[in-house]
Amino acid sequence: MSSPDTGADAHDDHVVKLLVTGPFNAGKTTLIGSISQTPVVDTDVATTGDEAATKQRTTVAMDFGTYSVTDDEGRVELLMFGTPGQARFAFMTDVMKGDVDAVISVVDGSDDASHQLAGQAMRSLLADLHTPLVVAVNRCDDPDEAHRIARRLGALSNEAVVPCQLIHGESARDVVVAALIAALERLERPDSWRTPLQRVIDALRRTEAVAA
Repeated sequence: MSSPDTGADAHDDHVVKLLVTGPFNAGKTTLIGSISQTPVVDTDVATTGDEAATKQRTTVAMDFGTYSVTDDEGRVELLMFGTPGQARFAFMTDVMKGDVDAVISVVDGSDDASHQLAGQAMRSLLADLHTPLVVAVNRCDDPDEAHRIARRLGALSNEAVVPCQLIHGESARDVVVAALIAALERLERPDSWRTPLQRVIDALRRTEAVAA
């Protein structure tokens, strides 16, 4: 997590960065779109080849969305960067992975064929980052099945797993809250950084409660 250099008020402004990654058609863009308060910046183009039968458009560079909390204590901005799912655009992950507070690995629980490569990419990324991980098993309602899938991907027993239906906003918020909690638990910053993270968590939970 970083704090912009804005002079005397720098301690009041905080930036939290989440990296949303996973294979083609897993639900990354949907997750970011469900949370972002600003229009998602995307780089979608028409899908080509065999994958066009599954999804008409795909991300080739990144998705970007924001969520902010501003109150008497200052401003906290959550930045969400989504990586492209197709292998030939994987280099963009290296461009975006710096200085992230947590990684959300989105996988389609109904698409077994995507799991092996998704697991390889996930563990390779985490080996570089040493960053908290949340595995979001999309299109899955069964926690036990979600955990089985996450273990097959190579997720460790202490890494959070969230079964989800990312077409629903409340499910997307559950995933992001889990990622922020993971970042909070692994926080290596001074204790003063805990409050900004908790403010974003509380705001997302309030939004979910109102929606319910």
